[in-house]
Amino acid sequence: MSFTGSTATGRHVAREVAGRFGRSILELGGNNCSIVMPDADLDLAFKGSVFAAVGTAGQRCTTLRRLVVHDSVFDKFAQRMASAYKTVKIGDPLDPDTLMGPLHSKQQVQTFVDCIANAKKQGGRVLTGGEVIDTLPGNYVQPTIIEIDADAPVVQEEHFVPVLFMIRFSTFDEAVKINN
Repeated sequence: MSFTGSTATGRHVAREVAGRFGRSILELGGNNCSIVMPDADLDLAFKGSVFAAVGTAGQRCTTLRRLVVHDSVFDKFAQRMASAYKTVKIGDPLDPDTLMGPLHSKQQVQTFVDCIANAKKQGGRVLTGGEVIDTLPGNYVQPTIIEIDADAPVVQEEHFVPVLFMIRFSTFDEAVKINN
């Protein structure tokens, strides 16, 4: 059995497979992070970050979930990211112009809503997005960027929804610590 997903579900899969003496390959815990230093190619970092965070509505293990940006470029970078998110074409995933399709279930829509509520309770500030889209048939939400502290518990959880946590840092050592 091969499974990719959350650590919690991976534990369940491992128990079930072990119960029948099967073998499992588990790829778990992909709470991916990108660090943007002040001397980075900001255009390249921007383009890569938008696609990596939004491309599959946050539903793949390689989705960018944490964007750690140096304080000296944070505000400008965050503004650029938020502007780009507002232009993301959301809709039919079979349409070649669509960048973000639906979430896979109503349960994931609720996970999205809960993630944002928890982030706000933990001091997060929504920079853009954060709403369920009820004008399209299906499980559509707005891609969301939340500025938050690195030590907020919600940042350490996997949600598999299009929520990108942006985190400020001021020293390289601080960035490395955040990434761990």
